[in-house]
Amino acid sequence: MVITIKDDGLRFGVRVGAIIYNEDKTKILLEKQKENLYLFPGGRIDVFENSDNAIKRELKEELNLKAKLRLKYVAEMFLKIPNGKYHEIGFYYLTSINESEIPNNFKSIDSNGTFEWIPISNLNDYNILARPIKKIIINKEITNDDMERIVYREY
Repeated sequence: MVITIKDDGLRFGVRVGAIIYNEDKTKILLEKQKENLYLFPGGRIDVFENSDNAIKRELKEELNLKAKLRLKYVAEMFLKIPNGKYHEIGFYYLTSINESEIPNNFKSIDSNGTFEWIPISNLNDYNILARPIKKIIINKEITNDDMERIVYREY
């Protein structure tokens, strides 16, 4: 059972995501969902599941990927979405892989979207749900190994 609550235009979810760079850190792997919404690969955390196990499970299910992951951000986001408001608590992990491990426009059986390698120089053109993390990546602000907390509010 995933940790998600929906009620009359309001949504709450607990999610894990992987910020996956290619080997030369010029591209990011994103999952394209419906309506041109992009997510970092990952998914919902199940009740009684920790975030480490959840991200490993999600990457294995969606991409058949085992990667060395490091928790970088715990993000509390209060976002405006087309049908209302969304409150997410997200655990975002960093890693990098060889771009050839995941082909561009990869469609996984266990995913709702298509995975695409997006040049960091073009990220402003993409509607990424985790907006504060998108800004950090564009501004090349990932400069240390410290875990950070982000609070981002649109409402």
